[in-house]
Order: sequence, then C-alpha cells, then structure tokens
Amino acid sequence: MESASVRGQTSPKPAITASRWFALIGWILIGTTLSGVVFTSLPVRIIRPEWQLQVISAILAGTTSLLLGSLLVCGAYLLNPRNAKLQQRSDFLKRVSGWFAVLLLLIIPFQFYAGHRASGAVQAEENESIQLVKRIIRGVTASNDEAELRSFLASLPSPPPVPARFDAPFPEIKQRLLTNFNSRLNAANYQAGVLRTQRLEKFVAEASRNSVQAFLMAIAFTGIAEQFGPLFGFFRRLGLFRYRD
Repeated sequence: MESASVRGQTSPKPAITASRWFALIGWILIGTTLSGVVFTSLPVRIIRPEWQLQVISAILAGTTSLLLGSLLVCGAYLLNPRNAKLQQRSDFLKRVSGWFAVLLLLIIPFQFYAGHRASGAVQAEENESIQLVKRIIRGVTASNDEAELRSFLASLPSPPPVPARFDAPFPEIKQRLLTNFNSRLNAANYQAGVLRTQRLEKFVAEASRNSVQAFLMAIAFTGIAEQFGPLFGFFRRLGLFRYRD
C-alpha cells in the first residue's frame, strides 16, 4: 500500500503528460510546415510574380497544419496552466497567430496583383512571337528578288532552312512563303487567344478558392490569438466570437 502511494505521488498526472505530448506534437507540426514553406521558396526570386504565387500557394497549403499545431500548443497550456513555460509559449504563439491572420488577409489582394503580372509576362512572350511572324511577313513582302529574300531570311534570329536553289520562280516562292507565314500568324493569334482565356479561367478559380481559404483561416487564427490579435475586434464587429463575452 505504501509503495503504491509513493508511485501515485511521484508519477505525473495524466493531464500534465498529455500537455507535454500536445506541445511536442504541435511544435513538430509547426516546424515541419514552416520548413516546407522555406524550401519551396528556394531559390528566392522575390521580384518575380511566379515565385510570389508559388510562395502564396505554399503558405495556404500549410495553414491547416499550422492551425492544428497552434491549437495543440495552446491546448497544452490549458491542460497544465501552472507551467510558466507553456504559458509563455502559448502567449507568444497567440501573438504570432494574430499577425499571421493579418498576413492571410493581405494575401487576398496581393495574389491578384501577382497573377496579373504573371499573366502579363506570358502574354508578352506570346506577343513577341506574333510580332516576329509579322516582321517576317513584312520582310518577305518587301523583297524584290531572290538575293534580297535570302539576305532577309538569313538575318532572322532563327533562320529557316533555305535550299541552295529554288525549285520555282521567285514570285511563286515569295507567294508560298507569304501563305505559309500568314497561316502561322493566324494560328498563333488563335492559340494565344485560347491560352489567354484558359489562363484567366484557371487563375480566377484558384484565386477565388485561395481567397475563401485565406479568409476562413484568418478567422481561425484570430480565434486562437483572441485579444492578442489585431483583427479580433474587427471580427467581433462582424458577429464572430460573441461567445467570449
């Protein structure tokens, strides 16, 4: 009886043991998620919109794990409220969660800005290809003889293969080239229009999904932060967190 009593006094309470496991698992979830975001962002190309969108996607993909990890760490303090270290870490995480909620709301408009820049860069490359075909058409049209035509084609960035001797008179060869490049121009314009529409539809769908996720996660992290969060009062005015009166 005495030995059993001693073991009962020296063994930690179940709540204290659970708090240790909650804190450990929570920090592991937070650490692995943040490391994943960091490695996804390498190499850093901060001024490139493609990199910015990639980082935004990585952050949003990790919000669920970050939320769960934060809940476990804060829950560990609730299980063992006398532990000063758990309280300090819980308060720190609440403050970080509050500002992370602000970051999530800022992501919503910024992703549209970055997406517009990324789409503009791709469209500029497509327009450059179209302008090159138009330049070729103008050059072929301006050629008056075989020597001028060969000289112009040789001056192109990627000269097309030209036989040493044409198998038809110059006017016919010129017309063939014009027909060929006009067909290429029409195909390039059509393809650019189709790709532009597809990019827009895909981006609007992804941006809408990301916006909803970012807003909902901002609410969740503000709920963890409570009064530590800069957005707590804002969401209360929207009718949330009324049960905390």
